[in-house]
Amino acid sequence: MQEVNHYTTLDQSIIRTLMYYDIFNYPLKSREVFQFLGIGDVTKEEVTAALDSLASQQYLYRFGELYSLQPDEQNVHRRLNGNAEAEKWLPKANKVAAFISGFPFVRAVMASGSLSKDYMDENSDLDFFVVTAPNRLWISRTLLVLYKRIFLNNSHKFFCANYFVDTQHMVIEEQNLFTATELATVIPLQGAEYYEQLLKKNNPWLLRYFPNFVPRQVKEVPAARHGLLKKIMEAMLNIFFGNALERFFMFTTLRRWKKLYQESYDAADFGIAFKTKKYVSKNHPKNFQKKVMERYQQKLEAFAKKFDLE
Repeated sequence: MQEVNHYTTLDQSIIRTLMYYDIFNYPLKSREVFQFLGIGDVTKEEVTAALDSLASQQYLYRFGELYSLQPDEQNVHRRLNGNAEAEKWLPKANKVAAFISGFPFVRAVMASGSLSKDYMDENSDLDFFVVTAPNRLWISRTLLVLYKRIFLNNSHKFFCANYFVDTQHMVIEEQNLFTATELATVIPLQGAEYYEQLLKKNNPWLLRYFPNFVPRQVKEVPAARHGLLKKIMEAMLNIFFGNALERFFMFTTLRRWKKLYQESYDAADFGIAFKTKKYVSKNHPKNFQKKVMERYQQKLEAFAKKFDLE
């Protein structure tokens, strides 16, 4: 180690940004560090200069245009391979999203999970964030689940819709680094206008985490689909016991989740991993959010101890 002359607020924010993605063994480019930096009032050029300075002091390591907290190139090759694989999966994601958007009461479909981070491998699934019409989220969700179980043998590989909100409740309730990252990286595939509404509703808190965040372009993203068959199906479901079906599907789903998972979680964690309200549904059996945030804190503490930093 060379003697470190100073460790600035910018340095600290850069390390924190790289640290979060280090949980996933994912090095970042300078422009990515800038976008997910926790502070504003800084230029891309200043971020690049600070990255190179930290690399020269061996706080981190540079491999071409990628920066990592790990000293070997294994994660660099892993990322590049994952980026290439994600490019191959994106057309498939677009087709699936177009199919999902044809279901009753679906208003928008966005790619989340690994694909939204531009990474896919043999263990990855296609994850989707779905926006529905108000008071019809659970009908929409149940129809999608039934399709997956009947026609896809319940496979999650290409059809994993695990987060739903409705158009009147688009503000994400858990507001932390994990949810900010997920929201900032979603890829709009269907219903461009609702992607823009989603960001507008959440910008007041999202920009506190990522002041330099820039939304994705939506010029080529289709607007919400309202085909004739879809309108007919929605009208029929509204006429024939729509509200009763909505309540039945929500309580049936919650009862099943409690039976399968409640003993493995305390009440607070269960409420987050299996969020079940009229206007939101989240199904994350592994409670990935909690695991990631705990791992992030551990990494920060280990780094501070290693370099004798606060």
